[in-house]
Amino acid sequence: MYVVTADNRDSSAKVKKLRRQGIVPGCIYGGKLEETLLIQVTAGEAARLAREKAIGTQVLIEFGGQKQSALIKEISANQLANTIEHLSFQSLVADEPVNAVAQIVLLNEESVSDIVRQTLYEIPIRALPANLVEEIRIDLTGMEAGTAIRVEDLDIANNPDVELQTPGDVMVFNIIDKSSIKEEEPETEEGVLEGEEAEATEAAEESDSAEETE
Repeated sequence: MYVVTADNRDSSAKVKKLRRQGIVPGCIYGGKLEETLLIQVTAGEAARLAREKAIGTQVLIEFGGQKQSALIKEISANQLANTIEHLSFQSLVADEPVNAVAQIVLLNEESVSDIVRQTLYEIPIRALPANLVEEIRIDLTGMEAGTAIRVEDLDIANNPDVELQTPGDVMVFNIIDKSSIKEEEPETEEGVLEGEEAEATEAAEESDSAEETE
């Protein structure tokens, strides 16, 4: 399981000062915790988490000699400064189901000579912490044009320990024969000139016709 290395955070610490020092504040709440736990991580650790994990995935947080299984609930970022501002985690309890997200990962896409069009990248799920699925890996080796995979076709759809929150008929990806897609031929300069000349001729004829009428 992905491990987040953190430290306890003093409740009196000013978060703006922490950020200036390269520290990102965070918290762990919910589950059977009597109160919210205040934590902090380095900016590098926060950036690594945001880069490698998505909202709704399970992680193990190590801090102050403790270990806490949790879900990533929020990664607050300052888009202008390109920095992580705050991290929020939901504490997990072994016998309580939680809502999470399973990422869809397509493998060996380069082995497919046609066009792979993926339309679904994650599936919301509900399960006990021990049964949470972080990634749904689909090997594309040997798949050909005409293949269409929906949620109901995935192995996880037959897992009795995981409740899918997405309808079974939703498309995950399909493979399109690249020869069936016609590329539009760019209009040549000669064609553009011919069109302009035709418009000019038509305008001149209309002008002559108007003069004759007068």
